[in-house]
Amino acid sequence: MNGYSETFRGDVSPWEVDATEHFTVAYYYEKFEAATWRFLRQNGVDPATVKTTEALTHYKAELRDRDIYKVETALIGDGDTPTIAHKLFNAETGTLCTTMQQTLKGASLPGQPVAWDGDEREDRSIPGDDASWVPSSRDIARPVEANWCGDLALSSYIHRFSTANSFIMSAFGMTPEYMTTNRVGLSTFEFQLVFHGQAKPGDMLDVESCIAQLGGSSLRIYHRMRNAETGADIAGLSQFGVQLDLDARRPSRIADDLRERAQAMLGAD
Repeated sequence: MNGYSETFRGDVSPWEVDATEHFTVAYYYEKFEAATWRFLRQNGVDPATVKTTEALTHYKAELRDRDIYKVETALIGDGDTPTIAHKLFNAETGTLCTTMQQTLKGASLPGQPVAWDGDEREDRSIPGDDASWVPSSRDIARPVEANWCGDLALSSYIHRFSTANSFIMSAFGMTPEYMTTNRVGLSTFEFQLVFHGQAKPGDMLDVESCIAQLGGSSLRIYHRMRNAETGADIAGLSQFGVQLDLDARRPSRIADDLRERAQAMLGAD
């Protein structure tokens, strides 16, 4: 592709597959962060000086155990806060599986941006303090989770938000036992991730989650991460997904009784 360069190749390891039986979303972020590192180095930028401020990700096709894939990266927006785009392809079939638009600060990238030909950002409401927030994760950032900047790696944020999903979904009845018995899972198709600060090893992290939008088979969950000691906002994630029938590999309607409970928990704009 004109303007894109290959920045990563890999395969899906068994331990990178989640309960929905496909590539765990956090590991996409691990590979995209590695692709960013290579892209910056190739363009003469020290990755240790660069931080991510936003990431818009669209999951378009599944990757499953043993699948092989590659990532191609390009500059799509210049200036003081440049935006780079990653496209992740199934290397066997050529299918475009995932795209990420990643906004950076601390980098001045050379070259002419290429036109972005993928999904555009849609404005999503952010629930306020009056929403039905559920405590969904509490832990400490560990040294092994730091990236080359000394900050919490992108994948480690997503792992925590994925854990948070289990708690917010359990709050309206979509418990681990329910999903196992009914052979359903949550399949994500969009992430809007925004950083207000950075977590570092040793920081105590709290996540709260709420239901922000509800459809027939779909729901949007909003997560907010804060420093437990200072109360400072660190990151927010708007996550859109569908209930997935694990056997048919297709969206399935959320049961009426669960929908009623989720409806009662809808976050206020």
